[in-house]
Amino acid sequence: MILAVMWIVLSMLNDVSFLDATLIGIVLTLLAYFTGDMVVLPRMGNVAATVGDFVISFLVVWAGLAMLGYNEAAGEAFLASLIVAAGEWFYHKWLAKDGNLTTNPARNS
Repeated sequence: MILAVMWIVLSMLNDVSFLDATLIGIVLTLLAYFTGDMVVLPRMGNVAATVGDFVISFLVVWAGLAMLGYNEAAGEAFLASLIVAAGEWFYHKWLAKDGNLTTNPARNS
């Protein structure tokens, strides 16, 4: 999902190359999975994991675009991060419902 968001928001809606959007998407996917889905989600619940996914997404996209030479990337980073966080919210819900995640039920809202 993250790669698709990067391709659409960065490549199709903005002037970011497909390769650069793919690179940022891969880095973000790995970071979001290991920090958000594996660490934060089981310990702190969906809200904290989704907020964390938004923050990580914004920082990775913004820093990645800046390092790759794209100026004024905050708007693109914000839009991509909102879409990623929304998708992650539902993905976390699916993980909890499907039994693939052991969390505190009170924190899973």
